[in-house]
Amino acid sequence: MQYEMEKANLLAENIKDFLAFLDKNLERNIFYMDTDKLHQIKLIAADFKFHILADELYRINRFVWDPKYTNYLVDRFVKGLTIIDEYVHRNYNSLFMVTGRLYSLKNLSSLFSKD
Repeated sequence: MQYEMEKANLLAENIKDFLAFLDKNLERNIFYMDTDKLHQIKLIAADFKFHILADELYRINRFVWDPKYTNYLVDRFVKGLTIIDEYVHRNYNSLFMVTGRLYSLKNLSSLFSKD
């Protein structure tokens, strides 16, 4: 079960890093991406409460593995991630720098697929 807890904590950490990446690029626009489209991604992430999901994933899997609640949180995260992924693919020319982060998040969340 330690392995499952580590996967959940790694996903939570990457969700927080994704949100920090969005904030940093909205603040300073390091990669010269369209800030309106970045702001739209941030609004979608806020609508699906990614920050709260990441905090809950970390809190739940800090000491004990809880597969039921973890899978519930990951499923909620995947719903929002799918919408963001579709938005980035539609606006690929101005948001291509986000695709690497999305790829990592999709692969980490796919580790929790129901068998």
